[in-house]
Amino acid sequence: MLMFVEYIGRPHGVPIDLFHSHAQQDWPASEDVVVANLARMNKLGPEPHYMCWWGIKSLARVDEWRAYYNSEAGRLHLAESGDAKVLDFQQHGLFDIVHGSGVVGGGLHIAEFFDADHLPNAAIADAFNTRAVSAAPGRLAYVLQRLGLLAPDPGGIALWTFPSLAAAEPFLRAPLPRDGVTVSARGVYCPMGEEGT
Repeated sequence: MLMFVEYIGRPHGVPIDLFHSHAQQDWPASEDVVVANLARMNKLGPEPHYMCWWGIKSLARVDEWRAYYNSEAGRLHLAESGDAKVLDFQQHGLFDIVHGSGVVGGGLHIAEFFDADHLPNAAIADAFNTRAVSAAPGRLAYVLQRLGLLAPDPGGIALWTFPSLAAAEPFLRAPLPRDGVTVSARGVYCPMGEEGT
């Protein structure tokens, strides 16, 4: 399984309620699973403002999407859904899943954007699993590493889940690791529609 991540912005002038309605995404294909639909909370952290993570079976699924959108049914779907007018799909990325499974639940999420293109996925997993031991009450939900440079820099995303920002404070204040994984930015995310300002 791979992760297809949409980096989404809200176009200027689009009302937040309309944006949230479309950001739930009405894609009807049951084989594509929304693993996480995240909004940056209180503008804490860098872009992207919003991310939608789709679990897909393989790269062949992207070929199937292309064929669909070039068909009459696909063109009709684009014309009727309105998503492209309300959601600013800024960029997409393809990722290997280094750690994690299942749908990301509620709560507060710390997304770490990291560079580890020079490491094999097993070494990336080891580095994050070592940190996860001391992250309580937080837990490591996912670690994604871009596939073949097909995602924005720095290339990796780790998602940590905490009950609150206050509970995450020791984790946030801890020195960053020096184990070959370079964390360059962090953002605070929550489920779509719960982001506040």
